[in-house]
Amino acid sequence: MKFLRPCKFYADSALKKIQAFYKFRQAHETYCHDLMPSVVRAAFDHSIISILAPRDQHGRRIMFVESGKGWDPRAVPLSEVFRGVQLGLEAAMTEPRTQVSGVIVIMDMQGLSLSHVLQFTPSFAKMVVDWVQDCTPIRLKAVHIVYQPYVFNMVFALFKPFLREKLRSRIHFHGNNMNSLKAHVDGKALRPRHGGSLPEMEVTGELLWKMLSHYEDGFKEANSYGYVKINENRK
Repeated sequence: MKFLRPCKFYADSALKKIQAFYKFRQAHETYCHDLMPSVVRAAFDHSIISILAPRDQHGRRIMFVESGKGWDPRAVPLSEVFRGVQLGLEAAMTEPRTQVSGVIVIMDMQGLSLSHVLQFTPSFAKMVVDWVQDCTPIRLKAVHIVYQPYVFNMVFALFKPFLREKLRSRIHFHGNNMNSLKAHVDGKALRPRHGGSLPEMEVTGELLWKMLSHYEDGFKEANSYGYVKINENRK
């Protein structure tokens, strides 16, 4: 169902998405192995990734990513941030309402510096964009970039060549204008620093990780699916 609902129950489309999803995991094993709470923890412990409790006014799940001063690449490498994003979305994929309504992502770039920018490469950018556009069954309805400094243009320049028009049209840049953000997302689902009324640390990354840990067995089962490696020595 997590593939059928986002594909609007077109069986051929769902099959292609399943194939792409597991081929991606096979091709990028470094980023996709052991996607379980017991293994993927760093990004949550540092509250780089959190999922807000309320949905937005359209019923979409909201993922929040600290992409600037709240992210220390020395403590949490970019690879672990991406693995954390995958784990959080894997949990969201199991929710029927999210399968239908989709997800939005808010990325807070305040404090983004050159040390952050240097973590990104064109190959990483292409991998992430391919994953979003062609592989993951999540319906990504919008990406909201807030408090981005001028240096952010260097990061976006890496991603831009790989973006198709559909995804590019869903990326919104708000800078310091939180009224611009609230034109898309109801303030009841946003934290105060983003113009909303939620408690600032409404659901910490650490608390989210503890909740995900209750479903460790489910994540283990999800990780058992996919393409099987064939031993070439066997006939």
